[in-house]
Amino acid sequence: MSPSSLAPALVALGATVRVFGPRGAREVPVGKFFLTPKLDADREHDLRPDEVVTEVRVPAPRGASATYEVREREALDWPLATASVVLQASGGKVQSARVVLGHVAPTPWPSPEAEAALAGRTVSEDVAAAAGEAALKGARALSGNAYKIPLARVAVKRAVLAAARGGAR
Repeated sequence: MSPSSLAPALVALGATVRVFGPRGAREVPVGKFFLTPKLDADREHDLRPDEVVTEVRVPAPRGASATYEVREREALDWPLATASVVLQASGGKVQSARVVLGHVAPTPWPSPEAEAALAGRTVSEDVAAAAGEAALKGARALSGNAYKIPLARVAVKRAVLAAARGGAR
């Protein structure tokens, strides 16, 4: 996994960022730490000018996880799209899922739609593909990046299949 794919994986795993500044320490879920700037001068993270990140806390894994990156080349290249998935299963059926896309928006993008498509189902090629479809159902491309939509669908499908096989524990 590339360092640039770390944020979606941390969101999927439920990690938090510990920040310290003159007003003391505070803890921010990674999913709320990254912000979508509305103006050019806006920050892309919830870090005040007088604060520093002191720690990233990743809870013990609850289930199998996987991240899949779609790249143009292997070395020295940013992924074009990523998906990070955490699955908790019992009796072969998904009890809960966390699906987070990366490199398709300014911040890691959770997909409750993909999570719902997996809930209560046994993971198969078709179920994983349906999760990919659900994740991108309402996606709207900007000028010049429509290619990311099918790539992200594939990333979700492959990350779901990898996690279902046991993923990285």
